[in-house]
Amino acid sequence: MKNVDVGKKKDTERKASAIGRLFTKPEVIKLIREGKIEKGDVVTVSETVGMLGVKMVPQILPFCHPLLITNIEFETTLFDEGVIEVKGTVRNVGKTGVEIEAITGVTFALLNMYDMIKRVDRWVSIGDIKLMEKSGGKSGHVKKDYEYEGIVLQVARSEKRGLKEKMEEIKLIKDFGVEGDVHGGSEREVSIFPIECIKKVPEEIRRTINPFDMTENIMIMGIPPFLLKEGKKLRIGEAEILITEIGKEKLVNEGKPYIVSREGRFGKVITGGRVRIGDRVILI
Repeated sequence: MKNVDVGKKKDTERKASAIGRLFTKPEVIKLIREGKIEKGDVVTVSETVGMLGVKMVPQILPFCHPLLITNIEFETTLFDEGVIEVKGTVRNVGKTGVEIEAITGVTFALLNMYDMIKRVDRWVSIGDIKLMEKSGGKSGHVKKDYEYEGIVLQVARSEKRGLKEKMEEIKLIKDFGVEGDVHGGSEREVSIFPIECIKKVPEEIRRTINPFDMTENIMIMGIPPFLLKEGKKLRIGEAEILITEIGKEKLVNEGKPYIVSREGRFGKVITGGRVRIGDRVILI
């Protein structure tokens, strides 16, 4: 067992960014926003703990060298769905990088959040911890292009409102929408439904519907719905779509429209192209 000798390496400016998430209940997110967690300000305290974690790396991981850390930044996002996302960026000047420091900082922040909210949610879980970007040193700048990859389950179109005709592929036209679809040229050029949202339908309604009877153009699987926010971009098959709206202003409380009216994503076609069943879905 031995450490790696980095003495002959040149000092360079280095940076690493990592991400991680904590999964809890929507009610807990509300308590955090309102400052009602008994132990205090969950975000501020946890980010401070994350900074301590960055600086403690050489004491807890024997193969990591003491480094001159020049900056530590955290960005915490609370999602109403019950998710807390922590992004951490660490910078240094030295002979080796700060990837482990960034990952450790994020992990410590999430662990402290767990400790602060466990009284109100016994079954908190932590996951999705990973390096997203690094720069400096021999390998230079390396960035993960995307975090999640999903798949197209179904595509459909219709010249009339209501259920759409299932197809093998559809054609998306820039600044228009789906060729041959009733919504083409409207504000809601293309509609997308993440199948994971079907679990939000009340059980008594879920028993009565077939989730694959489509009222939207594209059904996808594999991208966490809490990340499919307005302003996000999706690469689906050959096309690129900007999400412009979540749900409709008028809620329908029965049948399949129950969930589509609340969770369907509407978008604008940025780059046209064909979308087929089985195509990759990338959250850009």
